[in-house]
Amino acid sequence: MHIYVVNTDISSEFFLKFNEQLTNTNNRVFDWKIDENELKWDASFEYISKISYARLLLPDLLPHLKRVLYLDCDIVVTDNLDRLFEISLEGNPIGMAIDWFYFNTKDNRYNSGVMLIDCELWREKGYVEGIKKEVDKRLKNNLKADDQSVVNGFFNYTHIFELSTDYNAAYGSDILAFSEEIKEKFTAHNSAKIIHFTGPYKPSASKSFMRGRQKWWDFYFMSVNEALQLYVSQQIKKQVLVYTRTENMRGIVELAQAFPKINFLIMAPTEVSLKVLKLNQHPNVFVKANVIAKYYDYSNIKAILMLGEEGSTYEESQYFNEIGLPILTYRDLAYKDIIYEYQADGIADLIAAIKEKYS
Repeated sequence: MHIYVVNTDISSEFFLKFNEQLTNTNNRVFDWKIDENELKWDASFEYISKISYARLLLPDLLPHLKRVLYLDCDIVVTDNLDRLFEISLEGNPIGMAIDWFYFNTKDNRYNSGVMLIDCELWREKGYVEGIKKEVDKRLKNNLKADDQSVVNGFFNYTHIFELSTDYNAAYGSDILAFSEEIKEKFTAHNSAKIIHFTGPYKPSASKSFMRGRQKWWDFYFMSVNEALQLYVSQQIKKQVLVYTRTENMRGIVELAQAFPKINFLIMAPTEVSLKVLKLNQHPNVFVKANVIAKYYDYSNIKAILMLGEEGSTYEESQYFNEIGLPILTYRDLAYKDIIYEYQADGIADLIAAIKEKYS
């Protein structure tokens, strides 16, 4: 994970301390300095600083990136966000969720606290320069020129991909909502992946009583090391078990390469060959030999893959059915009276099924 902190004046010690603790991981926090003179400022929202305009310049400020997920600083992320880097924006340059306060308007409908930006399309179309002109025009005509008004006005309905409100769930401002329609539409975020404490009331305030406040404080006091341990514990839970009685497991290498964030545990009830042991060379493949299926702990296993082209695994398949573990296999390897989560026609089909169900 690469986090870019776009700023004008944050001390280098802040980033040094972070990155010292991230040594030997593939994570990095970047100190991305910009010139303060590049930023416009509209004083109509006194709790928003002029650095807010930097989000509108990101495709040019980060010229090496294809897609950027911008997040406000008053946000808590509660779930994996990989999907946002995989979904299609359907040709639109930006993805945003509806703003609860302006949801029935046209000129300021989407909240700019979370923005999924197609940087390549922005650069191709020259959108950064267009947005700068939009700011100038609004300031000249005494129109709202805060960042959200600008991005909504520039792209309007026709060029904004609508993200689910699970990716920008408004906590905080909902305490101002008087309409039951608004409360029903925007406050029931039990599946929220991104919680956004919108508006002037923040969970850090001494008199704050908004929902989600304790979650914000939990993250506030979490150290970098604790965050890394949390990440590791989550990864442990993303395990798929490959049960086999043969060294010929169809598509195992392709699967390991297609899903680097899933751990594939190859389990055999016997000794395994050197060919199988060499699969340990893949960073997300782990071989376990001489394991009796009925005595194994499956608490962190999400699914069972039956990929072996020889050797009967019928008895073990019956057991996996009994304990309720989903089994995936190829259609030509399936037993008639075993219940399968999915029977694939080939490796591409199997990869698509795992991506949909378990990645």
